Amino acid sequence: MKQLQTPFFRIKEKDLLYDITLLKESLSENWGNYIIGYSVKTNSLPWLLTYLKEQGFYAEVVSKTEYDLVTRLGYSGKQIIYNGPIKDKKVFEMVLLAGGYINLDSNYELDWMEELSVLYPNRRFKIGLRVNCDLAAICPGEILAEEEGGRFGYCYENGVLKSAIDRLSALPNVWVSGLHLHSSTKSRTVQVFGALAKMAVTIAEEYDLSLDYVDMGGGYFGGRDDKPDYRDYFAEICKELSVRFDPQKTILIAEPGVSLISRASTFVTSVIDVKDIRNRKFVVTDGSRTNLNPLVTRHVYPHHIEYSSDTSVRSIESHQWVCGATCMEYDRLFKITDDISLKPGDKIIYDTAGGYTMCLNPLFINYFPAVYVEHEDGSIFTARDAWTNDEYMQKNYIEH
Repeated sequence: MKQLQTPFFRIKEKDLLYDITLLKESLSENWGNYIIGYSVKTNSLPWLLTYLKEQGFYAEVVSKTEYDLVTRLGYSGKQIIYNGPIKDKKVFEMVLLAGGYINLDSNYELDWMEELSVLYPNRRFKIGLRVNCDLAAICPGEILAEEEGGRFGYCYENGVLKSAIDRLSALPNVWVSGLHLHSSTKSRTVQVFGALAKMAVTIAEEYDLSLDYVDMGGGYFGGRDDKPDYRDYFAEICKELSVRFDPQKTILIAEPGVSLISRASTFVTSVIDVKDIRNRKFVVTDGSRTNLNPLVTRHVYPHHIEYSSDTSVRSIESHQWVCGATCMEYDRLFKITDDISLKPGDKIIYDTAGGYTMCLNPLFINYFPAVYVEHEDGSIFTARDAWTNDEYMQKNYIEH
């Protein structure tokens, strides 16, 4: 691989294809009738979106901006799944009329469907509903994303979901054809996904729904050998769904994001300086915690080191703090204890890095790093140049 100016993100096509294949095979073997909608918010890199479109993926979008991006890249309306609590009315109508998938999430969307039902009396609309259920009750012991539970979708327990179904069912040309079961937990266990699939069965039976699809959303582990993978998740999901649904009649939708691209993505940085300050060594690198964890919530960063010179002649240091490129004190990534001393020119490569953060990076002190794709034959493609002030100054105006 040619020398590239650090810091940069790298996507390995070989690893990306491995997880794409694993996902498709898991869905094929366990269900057969499926759609994969890639979560655009996770990483909206145009190269990646185009690559996944060529692999047969749909685009799962949650904003007008994302819709505009994927349509510019060639996704048709039928290849779009529109989710999220803040939808654009015009995009909503366009996706609906094109035959794409829409999962309602908010109360105003029910009003829109009533309006569109009257506006297009000769069209038959298929619509989905995002389900909000009490994960703490059905999956005791799981670590939830938030202690109070999820805030998205229509609540099953208090009857709000039933009210939404009733309102839509009263419309002569609207069919509740899908349920969206995406729900976030920190533990991401197989049991959670099995319980959510079971909830889809419960709701379909309770409200006598004949479903065109069940959308299980995302939130899977991926890219880690010590955690479950797609084979585990979809074996459990499909076991539960098969209690009521026929794979010949009901499509299974998956919306992976980080789980699909984490194995393939790394962030490459270089050691720039090593400072001795009161018996402590601070290793200064040209990457930053803002590149890897802009919300400053993580304290573990899987990584490996490529040394620039013979390590047999280097000393062993008791403590080394690896720090980032910003002038903020919190920009400290990890501590190395009783290990080989780092020197300028060494590279610290962060593994499974870039899923969200490749696009979630703040424009703080430094701008977006470059993104390179390493093809299977070893060739390098520049998917995004590092941002400069030319990009930053776009659509900024100065009064004279």
